Amino acid sequence: MYKSDNLKQTDNETFIYIIDKHKDFKILQLTDLHLGFGFISRKKDKLALNAVTKIIHKAKPDMIVLTGDSIFPFLPKAGTLNNRKQAYKLMKFMDSFAIPYTLVFGNHDCEMGSTCNKEELAQIYKKGKYCIFTEGRKELTGVGNFFINLTGSDENVLLPLVMLDSNMYGEGGWFYSGFDRIHDDQVEWCMNRLNDLKKCNPDIKAMAFFHMPPAEFKEAYRKMKLGDKSVIYQHGSIAEKNEHFGISKFEGTFFNKAVQNGAIKWMFCGHDHLNTLSLIYKGIQMTYGMSIDYLGYKDIDKSYIPGGGTLITRKADGPVTVNMAPLGAVVSTRVRRVNKPQHHAQKKRRPQGLW
Repeated sequence: MYKSDNLKQTDNETFIYIIDKHKDFKILQLTDLHLGFGFISRKKDKLALNAVTKIIHKAKPDMIVLTGDSIFPFLPKAGTLNNRKQAYKLMKFMDSFAIPYTLVFGNHDCEMGSTCNKEELAQIYKKGKYCIFTEGRKELTGVGNFFINLTGSDENVLLPLVMLDSNMYGEGGWFYSGFDRIHDDQVEWCMNRLNDLKKCNPDIKAMAFFHMPPAEFKEAYRKMKLGDKSVIYQHGSIAEKNEHFGISKFEGTFFNKAVQNGAIKWMFCGHDHLNTLSLIYKGIQMTYGMSIDYLGYKDIDKSYIPGGGTLITRKADGPVTVNMAPLGAVVSTRVRRVNKPQHHAQKKRRPQGLW
């Protein structure tokens, strides 16, 4: 666990992290690294690790958030089911940057037959020299539901970071049962915690990080394409085949409850490696983080310009900016005429980012 005079863990679901509120604070979201650390994946792992290193050195973040599928214990592609070894290697790699980092789990960190479950992986990550992580309440669905409250030196909360486990697959347990979602008990817990923060600051604004996108992201995209002016385009595109969103077939309540609560203004996810869209819908900016995947999708490094990260900056005076942080110069697939069918989504290109 990260040790610093600026960090305090107040209970099993809350960290206080003191920042200089008079300076910009930069958070780098990295998602879907799909590191195999096996004999089959060595070459692709090297590409991914080099890409992460390049982005971190360029962005110079104050904190890094990994939004799931960081490791990939899938035997046919990685050559190993040993996610214990993968987790230790990921931890050693992230610690090498000497930058505080945190994470949420995706649907691939614990594949069928892998060595460790999420509870066991949590114990490994908690050993990271620069890792900020806790399992959270054991009675809640998922592992790793917790808050990192960014505060000033007076410990008044400036920006809560909500870390949520969007879980893996539905009942039945694995891929064929469909993707899961953030469950109602997690939603209730999250909103109650936000309500507690609002008692001290009714205007508090929070960020949520999780792996799989809510169904409302797809809903907003469709409305935007039809010309609905209530949806505000920010950047990026939907580049998955057939404009695919990897959403759950099970009804989730997280987005609508967040709208009602009013505190969460930004949501960051991953999961769909080619999607980079960011838009504002019902007062919440939903953003697909740019992924770094050389292993998960077949021949992704040959068909697409490898992606990057997402740079989130809390400015010294409070406003927040969200920008793509691409590995290099890339071709734009920006949504322009959203009231007509978009053909750009079928093109195998990455969108232009500004950071």
